[in-house]
Amino acid sequence: MKTTKYWAVLLIISGALFAACNKGFLDRAATTQQQDKDIFTLFSQTDMVINNLYSKLPKVYGYLQGYQMSSATDEAKDASNWMASMRFNSGSLSPTDNPIGNTWRDYYVMIRQANSILEGIAKYNTPDNPNRAGDLKNRIGEVYFLRAWALFELVRQFGGVIIVNNVIQDPNDDAALKRPRNSYDSCVAQIAADCDMAYARVQTATYQPQDFGRVTKAACLALKSRIYLYSASPLWAQTGKTTPFPDVSENTIASDPAKWKIAADAAKAAIDYCATAGYKLEPNLTSRKNMYIQPWNSPEVLWVRMNEEGGSEFERHYFPFGYSGWSAAAPTQNVVDDYEMKDGTPIATSSLYKEATPYVDRDPRFYTDILYNGAQFKGRAVETFAGGRDEASTNTDHSRTGYYQRKLVDEGQTVGQTSRTTDGIKFRLSELYLNYAEALNEYAPGNADIAQYVNAIRSRAGMPELPAGLTQDQMRTRIRNERRVELFAENQRFWDVRRWKIASQTEQNIWGMRAIKEGSGFKYERFLVEKRPWRNAMLVIPVTLDETFRNPNLKQNPGW
Repeated sequence: MKTTKYWAVLLIISGALFAACNKGFLDRAATTQQQDKDIFTLFSQTDMVINNLYSKLPKVYGYLQGYQMSSATDEAKDASNWMASMRFNSGSLSPTDNPIGNTWRDYYVMIRQANSILEGIAKYNTPDNPNRAGDLKNRIGEVYFLRAWALFELVRQFGGVIIVNNVIQDPNDDAALKRPRNSYDSCVAQIAADCDMAYARVQTATYQPQDFGRVTKAACLALKSRIYLYSASPLWAQTGKTTPFPDVSENTIASDPAKWKIAADAAKAAIDYCATAGYKLEPNLTSRKNMYIQPWNSPEVLWVRMNEEGGSEFERHYFPFGYSGWSAAAPTQNVVDDYEMKDGTPIATSSLYKEATPYVDRDPRFYTDILYNGAQFKGRAVETFAGGRDEASTNTDHSRTGYYQRKLVDEGQTVGQTSRTTDGIKFRLSELYLNYAEALNEYAPGNADIAQYVNAIRSRAGMPELPAGLTQDQMRTRIRNERRVELFAENQRFWDVRRWKIASQTEQNIWGMRAIKEGSGFKYERFLVEKRPWRNAMLVIPVTLDETFRNPNLKQNPGW
């Protein structure tokens, strides 16, 4: 049965149990044998520590220091220069400045905590929950998954890193503490292995309300699907086999059919499990829109990070200026142009597209995802024109692009007056469909499943099926565009353009649309919002400088 109807997972902070030193990411945590015994001889105490481990999971929509990754891509532009996205967009990313945060250290602390829990349970023979048999086995599976997630975060940011599957006890053990980085594919294999360990242990039956938000079997399979897809992509297809480093050359077609098959098989296995477990796509765009407001109540959602934001703060971030919002992550003209017309053709070739009326007859998802001049929102038309209540300008908290994000927000909220808890979708079924189609097209082009799974998403959106007879290159373009539109604002684009190695084409010129009043109507003019620097070293995050100082064997990523 479905295991995604989440309310909340208890996040109890037990800082004294796993307080990290400042000497380095592998140093021994400040715990004593007596503390460990107190923790791991009681299920209730062990459960509290595992709940604390959940609190280390990054936010989905607040991944970039409280805000979305969209504005660090060609999806969006933030309204204020102080926001972390600007450090990507200005090129100030460096080994001393990771805009995402001190993630090298943070995720190794998470891995150490996971290892401490697994070793403590084994050493002290932690008893099962006396009130519900099987909980301990489930919790062990959760810890394996959370360890996999921490390694996944390191790998997708930095490439191959150091695999650590045990607690290093001796702070003077240089052989353990000063190891070189493992190859990218070795890390992928470790993530997959931990997902398998987790899958074998977490339960299939529906969680009780107090446990909603815990790791599901579907999440285990979805993470495997995602990391195998990354591994097969051009950035890692060849260099990842033997090195920790990405291919930062201009080669955008590096490929390995065997890797694509592994990725396709993993996605299909996840899809097949989901079908038997009761997961399915939301049937229409209305229910899809509601899915973002109540993800724990959706059959499409595989796993949620609970309690991303409280109150109406999420809406405050993204609502237009005229609705007391801060206009964060204003969509760009770049992404608007990639929403097709309702006849299923791009705006460049469709007879339906008119420059004078650019928002008529678009993909229905455009209207659920993006607010534009004249769009109806909370009982009135959005006004992005000069002098309008939501005018696009460089003033504080105004859209820089002429658009606002509609996707994810709750239109029923009023900033400062109403409240809801925002929960972040980490995996949903649509991603698996797109993963499968992409991987299958790369090693078995023409396979009927490719169009079937892409068309399932398009049909739900009210869009025509893809045309028959597409070549592999044409299908690749359509799949990538489908992913761009369907997963807009869901923290996927930043990683996709890097693994595809197309960031040099997508991340430099950011465009907006200016609405100009003319009598009773408007004319529309595209304008350049900003030019962003790019070099291929930015395909990955540089390793934190102080870590390379501590460990002379920790080689820096190319170009940094």
